[in-house]
Amino acid sequence: MATEEITKKAMHAPDFLCEAINYNSAFSRGMKVDLGAVTMLFISGTASVGNKGESLHRGDFLAQAERTFNNITALLKSENTGWGDVVQTRCYIKSMRYYHKFNEYRTEFYRKHGLAVFPASTCVEARLCRPELLIEIEALAIIKNKS
Repeated sequence: MATEEITKKAMHAPDFLCEAINYNSAFSRGMKVDLGAVTMLFISGTASVGNKGESLHRGDFLAQAERTFNNITALLKSENTGWGDVVQTRCYIKSMRYYHKFNEYRTEFYRKHGLAVFPASTCVEARLCRPELLIEIEALAIIKNKS
């Protein structure tokens, strides 16, 4: 019995984010998976990094949050979609002392993007891959394919 292969491809937003392989890290910024009726976008943990892989806004939590959300926005745009198709986020912050600021910023960001229903979300305190990073977010989007 033959099985149908799932089509997948890496996502890219080179004007905002360099490819992780450029700094010896083996992951894709995101993965687009076509499942026939829907396409799912799995966006890897994204932080306040620039298009050369450099950490941006050291010590400034809100600036890092803004850059992180903008990086994810760029990845979504690279697949002709936006935050309205995001169904889940996983948010990692260096310290829960930032949670109130984070929640305020995230709520304002979602409202600015016209979301009537916010994505499901988890937020945990975590040690991130670079000591200067204060926030990292993963996202999952589902897009209904046109028939």
